Amino acid sequence: MGLFDMFKKPSKPAALGVSAPAGTLLAPVTGKAVSLSEVSDPVFSSGAMGKGCGVLPEGDTVYAPAAGTLSAIGAPNFHALGMVCDDGAEVLIHIGVDTVEMKGEGFTVFGSKGAHVSAGEPLIKFSSEKIKAAGHDDVVIMAITNSDDLSSVELTAPGAIEAGKPVVSYAQ
Repeated sequence: MGLFDMFKKPSKPAALGVSAPAGTLLAPVTGKAVSLSEVSDPVFSSGAMGKGCGVLPEGDTVYAPAAGTLSAIGAPNFHALGMVCDDGAEVLIHIGVDTVEMKGEGFTVFGSKGAHVSAGEPLIKFSSEKIKAAGHDDVVIMAITNSDDLSSVELTAPGAIEAGKPVVSYAQ
């Protein structure tokens, strides 16, 4: 690795080539899906940010859980993003606990605010090693922030999950 290779932005991973059925969110990362009540961040585990799931990551790329428009990118820290799914579900994906303190170190964003994305499109690449080295939990949290407007939100696939596979279902 040359001196300037340290400054290269990681290349964008390939899209997963999937689509999310109506009322379904796909796993944003490969790992172990858990109930939000099991994540270590009390703001999310209490349900204050909505219903959804956590994924204890084995992968290093967050993919779009459905088709929609990116409504927020956690710039300059890049540890979180918001999206409005085409059916109106508002989704927040937050990588790690207290990772805002990392000031973007270990995160690379591939999307931009206002961009329309397809399910399975890569959005953020992250380093679990850097997150853990900074003393943080690397759980990837996915919450439907307008879940109070929905009749139900359910974790449908707890346990081992691959990115791009159905993990949460919801009904309007």
